[in-house]
Amino acid sequence: MSKHFLFLFSDTGSGHRSGALAVSQAMTSLYGDAVTVTLVDVFAELQKWPFDRFSTWYPAMVKGRSLPWKVGFELADSQAAVNSLTRLARPYIKTPFRQLLTRYPVDAIISFHPIPNRLLALEVAQTRSNIRTATVVLDFLSAPAFWFASGLDLYIVPYAAMIERARRLSPIPLPMEALGMPVRKRILEGRRLPRDEAKASLGFPPSRPLVLLVGGGDGVGPIEKMTQRLLKAHPRASIAVIAGRNERLHHHLTSLAQTYSLHVEGFTEHMDRWLRAADILVTKAGPNSLAEAFVMGLPTVLYAAIPGQEDGNVTLVKDHGAGIWAPGPKRSVEAILSLLDDPQRREYMTRQAKSLATPDGATKIARRLWRLPLN
Repeated sequence: MSKHFLFLFSDTGSGHRSGALAVSQAMTSLYGDAVTVTLVDVFAELQKWPFDRFSTWYPAMVKGRSLPWKVGFELADSQAAVNSLTRLARPYIKTPFRQLLTRYPVDAIISFHPIPNRLLALEVAQTRSNIRTATVVLDFLSAPAFWFASGLDLYIVPYAAMIERARRLSPIPLPMEALGMPVRKRILEGRRLPRDEAKASLGFPPSRPLVLLVGGGDGVGPIEKMTQRLLKAHPRASIAVIAGRNERLHHHLTSLAQTYSLHVEGFTEHMDRWLRAADILVTKAGPNSLAEAFVMGLPTVLYAAIPGQEDGNVTLVKDHGAGIWAPGPKRSVEAILSLLDDPQRREYMTRQAKSLATPDGATKIARRLWRLPLN
């Protein structure tokens, strides 16, 4: 008898889709035809303003260290706030959300995004459905309170340290397990490729360290200013930038590449190869990017973090010596140059990054979801 799962995610950033895809791949690998997984972008599917605009607005909302985002995070950082906000939104969103759930007759609904969690719990309870519910938390130590909205059957978190935060946020004990951060199959397979081979396949000399600057799928952050500063410093390293879907950034950096030794890549499906080739990763402190960097054993330079939500990611990297927190272009470039001049420090960071990696996270999560007591 086949089990049917509905995975809810959102393209607000790339991490939610990547997490859902990683667990889906693991479930299919483990259980084959005995499982069916449907992935749905929950906000796009609702077709209800402003929810269906979230993915479009997201890059601007998280640009820089936004004060409004930080204030919003702190105001919503309690279960009382989550419940109040859900009560306000529910009359408006209830009908399309219920229609979404009835479109997909499944045994279990798994949320890979924090915002739908309380609404999901309320709808399943009100309809007296036998559907099981769970959430897979895709943030590190400072996960938003919406992740821990009460009423779901299971809460899966990356690290045991997260359980303490959930206990502080929730007035009632939540059924919670720490099983690691899910990482896509392609990334896991990519780490087996020797770094020199990965560099050669991308056209870089194996003898030179490669600095990889990324801004997520949308190419957000001060990438252009960092790149300009780094190129003017003339480091004895190869420099590559993943501009993602940011066409303006891609155009501006391509013009720089005519004068300097610089490779510019747009949105790519081959991040496994780029991460494997890199010696240093320069990135925003997004949990998905960090989880993949940990698996690859990559020293990281963090140039920005979403206020509140990603502060815990910075703390995790700093406290474990897996990277450097260097906000802004000037400090980031200084950190990059210091790592290029210190191979031993890079080796230490590689070991520390690997100590944070959870390469079996997706498999553990898939097995645990399979064991949900479905009716």
